[in-house]
Formats: sequence, C-alpha cells, structure tokens
Amino acid sequence: MARLTNPVLALALAFVPALAPADVLPDPTRPPAALLAAPAAAASEPAQAPLTLQSVLLGKGRTPAAVISGELVLQGGLVRDLRVLRITERGVVLKGPRGELTLTLLPALPETSR
Repeated sequence: MARLTNPVLALALAFVPALAPADVLPDPTRPPAALLAAPAAAASEPAQAPLTLQSVLLGKGRTPAAVISGELVLQGGLVRDLRVLRITERGVVLKGPRGELTLTLLPALPETSR
C-alpha cells in the first residue's frame, strides 16, 4: 500500500470515524427488533418444555420412581402441577387439572403391513 506523504491528510483521515455520530451506527451485537418487542406477558411466563419420561425405577421393596425431564419423582409425588398416579415398566400416568397424561419411555411404533 502506498504511504501517505502528507501528514495533514493522515491526521484528517484519523478523525473521520469520530465525525460519524454513534447513534447512526447500528450495534452488531444487539438482538433483532422483533425479539426486543416481545409482549411483556410472554416474558413473565417462560414457555415450559413438554415433559419427557427418561427412566423408570422399579424394584422389590422400593417405591416406584421415574425421571421426568431430569427430575426424580416418586409415585404419588408432583412434577409441575401434575400428580404421579402410576409408574409401570413402560410409562407413567400423571393427573392434573386438565385430566390424565401418559408418558411412555418409547414412542409408539407405527403399524407395518407385511
């Protein structure tokens, strides 16, 4: 690159960025406006991920238990606002204000014709 021989020109070019107002330049780290304009109600109530049955713990002489969304819950206990009614080898039955919900360890397999 060619060297600047005029020191006045070099000094003038050094102050060019200072002439641009800071409020005109967008902040590249700022989230998009659509995310910033989210309703306040949605921000106060975070969306809960669906419950996932990860494991069941059954054994002679122990209270049945299950791991639901990373939380160990005993039969009869609560997860979120749901009571654990039954724990079986294949799933868990929960009861809440909206009725019963069954979580299974393995998803139902589609029927295949032979």
